[in-house]
Amino acid sequence: MTIDQESGLNLENDVDAVEAFLIEHGGRLERDAQVDDGVSDPAVYWLTMRPHSDPGENFVARIEWLAYPYEAPSIKFADRVKGSLTMSSAWPNIVGFRANSFDICRPMCSEGFGIHPEWKEGSTAWPTEGNPFLWVVSEIQFYLDNEYLGRAT
Repeated sequence: MTIDQESGLNLENDVDAVEAFLIEHGGRLERDAQVDDGVSDPAVYWLTMRPHSDPGENFVARIEWLAYPYEAPSIKFADRVKGSLTMSSAWPNIVGFRANSFDICRPMCSEGFGIHPEWKEGSTAWPTEGNPFLWVVSEIQFYLDNEYLGRAT
């Protein structure tokens, strides 16, 4: 899916900080190579991330933006970059990261807000200020570093 030009420009402004954060935490960022009429689509990113407690374990998160920074992205885990999004074993075992449902039940992704529309108000509302992409990535890293219980089965 192609995002609007404003969202693409906003992502371009914020992606360098996300990449630096991931490198600092032993991860990496790759933009999806989808091409529409010869133009790269900046809506999809693949993040390789690892928990601090188990640096040999890598997880690949697929983040897809529809309207950046105005809406939360979809977040799924894959078995590899550009791999299957339907393998529960690709998911980290973390409270709220529901490998069997292929969603995250936390107020940081479209899936979470879809399950809990009440999160759209108050302290759990989607943050549109600053760098929401970096905020999402730092949230995932926080959970990997502090609540990681192994790989889902």
